[in-house]
Amino acid sequence: MGSSIQESRTRERTRLAILRAGIAVLTRSPAASLGEVAAAAGVARSTLHRYYSDRTALVEGIHAFVHSEYRAVLGRARLDEGTGLEAYARLCSELVDSDEVFSWWLQEQPSGSWGATPEDAVVASVLERGRADGSIDPRLDPDWIALHTWAALYTARVYPLTGSRSPREARELCVRTLVKVAARKDG
Repeated sequence: MGSSIQESRTRERTRLAILRAGIAVLTRSPAASLGEVAAAAGVARSTLHRYYSDRTALVEGIHAFVHSEYRAVLGRARLDEGTGLEAYARLCSELVDSDEVFSWWLQEQPSGSWGATPEDAVVASVLERGRADGSIDPRLDPDWIALHTWAALYTARVYPLTGSRSPREARELCVRTLVKVAARKDG
């Protein structure tokens, strides 16, 4: 039984390494080969093919992984605690901490699909709660705030490439900006 558990853990680590490498490689170069993804994951191409038979299967696996990470972020952010703004600040922090995963979504063409998932509805309800409890500016609708959040995540990911700030500093600027923009202002 112990070796079966160890084998499962090894398989899961390998699967995650392939998915994370797929995100990193394919966001940087969408036409990259599966061999490049395998090399970035530190596995043989044949190993990658045991997990994902072709590019389509890998891309579908990446989509499912990113979506599951989104659900996990919502859980870690404890969105049911505190004011709407406090919950939103935790959400922003969690999203920025996982930006390497969400870079997959950030590189796609906008589709106008915000709000299409149950998870998006959870985020919208947190933002509405903040408007109702007075912690989030009522002049900003939840769709605007949510889309602004994703735009800021993209900025936080790209800004360090300018050499102006470190990734850690960009993360802090991103969260600070998002919370300040959303916060209720008197007047």
